[in-house]
Amino acid sequence: MIHLRQFTVFASIVGLCFSAPTLPLAPSLAQQLPLDNQSPPDNFDPNFLPEPLPPLPIPPPPDTAPILPPPPPATPDSPSAVPSPEPTGPTLAVQSIQVVGSTIFDADDLAPILTPLEGRVVALEELQQAADAITQLYLNEGYLNSRAILVNQEVVEGQVTIQVIEGRIGEIIVEGTERLRDRYIRRRVALGTKVPLRTDQLEDQLRLLRANPLLENVEASLRAGDELGESIVIVRVVEADALFGSFGVDNYSPPSVGSERTKLTLGHRNLTGLADTLSISYNRSTRGGSDVVDINYQAPINPMEGSVQFRTVFERNRVVQEPFDAFEIRGESERYEVTVRQPLVRSPREELALSLGFSYRDGETLAFFADPPEPIGIGADSDGETRTSVFRFGQDYVRRDVDGAWALRSQFNIGTGLFNATVNDDLPDSEFISWLGQAQRVQRIGNNHLLIIQLDTQLTPNALLSSEQFVIGGGQSVRGFRQNARAGDNGIRFSIEDRFTVARDEAGASTLQIIPFLDMGTIWNDPDNDSVERPDQDFLAGIGLGIYWQALPNLDLRLDFGIPLVDLDDRSVNAQDDGIYFNVNYRL
Repeated sequence: MIHLRQFTVFASIVGLCFSAPTLPLAPSLAQQLPLDNQSPPDNFDPNFLPEPLPPLPIPPPPDTAPILPPPPPATPDSPSAVPSPEPTGPTLAVQSIQVVGSTIFDADDLAPILTPLEGRVVALEELQQAADAITQLYLNEGYLNSRAILVNQEVVEGQVTIQVIEGRIGEIIVEGTERLRDRYIRRRVALGTKVPLRTDQLEDQLRLLRANPLLENVEASLRAGDELGESIVIVRVVEADALFGSFGVDNYSPPSVGSERTKLTLGHRNLTGLADTLSISYNRSTRGGSDVVDINYQAPINPMEGSVQFRTVFERNRVVQEPFDAFEIRGESERYEVTVRQPLVRSPREELALSLGFSYRDGETLAFFADPPEPIGIGADSDGETRTSVFRFGQDYVRRDVDGAWALRSQFNIGTGLFNATVNDDLPDSEFISWLGQAQRVQRIGNNHLLIIQLDTQLTPNALLSSEQFVIGGGQSVRGFRQNARAGDNGIRFSIEDRFTVARDEAGASTLQIIPFLDMGTIWNDPDNDSVERPDQDFLAGIGLGIYWQALPNLDLRLDFGIPLVDLDDRSVNAQDDGIYFNVNYRL
């Protein structure tokens, strides 16, 4: 016979499973169904559970290959100072030289060039050399089409004028587009064409385009325009296949609904020709305990890659793990999100962005072995429903260098009572404040080692519904334990792994890696939060070894084996409890 205390713990955990915690089962219900004495099952799939920030992607190294051809030098030698040869040809007495039209260099910058010529008789050739030297200053700083010229003028009282024509782009010509609209390319290139035109700024925008998944290749060149100092940029692109997809199998789902699952994703990166992306994902556990449909639409709103995203997630799930499947616990939920993200700084080396979003979630979890069905968990109404309305303010930053990259992400969550969200007096509800943070360092060590260090945390002064809690355990969290083995209002997780390359393909890309790792994490609640009974063991740690193999260009396989450093009292019998995790993914 399952004991009341054990079933109460189980009920709270299943509430976490469906992210729709409800009131605890009455004692009479707990006594109606005889079961063998079993450890309570794990928490639920991360799609239903507390949803921490998604894993930070590994930033690629900065692209430093030039796209524009290098300019020819204006003079063969450095122009820091102009020699003073004996005057040849026409000469004139120069008292002072004035440079007009320069917004980049001041008098101090130009003094080494001009001062040796002032107050003496100079040849016209020397004045031309001075103009060329100023041109070379611009070229040295990356101002590709800026020029200094000695204009035709009447020299009065020894006053000579050198005119600077600071370069600009008169036109951007885009070639090679098929379905993608030219203005998408043109507006992004234009971000690097401020007056005066600086080559590295233009190169940055071209490199960002080259990294754009919409484009397979980007090349560019400059040609002279119709006016002095004006150039035309010609950008030649090859569009990538807009359709994308993947199919995979893994055991990253909690055993309570079936640990093995299949995943299918299909999408289009240029749905209307405006670079908008629509993707649809479907996940299903092999035992039929979990079905998730995730629909995502994202569209750019400005050339800085500001975007608006609409997301809808439909979830249906039931507990299939014995003996708890006898309770006929089923749940479903719907989630709707809208997010606006705006980069403030964006280059191949770094990106700083802010985001503001709103999410609404409506979930229900019931035990159908009783008549009428009874709610499961903590915080729901009498119908087993919980609703959350949450504003989310995010900040993310990526900094790349030659040895690796830093990635930082922060998110403030403010729960409200909008749209009839769940509001309770003492139990967790939709009114809360929490902060999620992530930090990641990717460090290249030699040619064959990639060290990845990650730190995740969540802090809150409130008792949270299960859909907002921090979870640890599983193949994507703390390996050596089952998926979502522990959940709490607050938590912290640390991970370090070394991806050691042992084989490469002909192009030099890593195809086989050995990955030793160490994971650890802990969760806790506010001492005053006694709304749910938690297991005594709230710290997890594990070490192990993983293998990554790219068997085919589009087929990736990963296998991890984790050894727990903490022996949990509620450990059950599953491959995850033995620390075994696998992921097979084929990109269509």
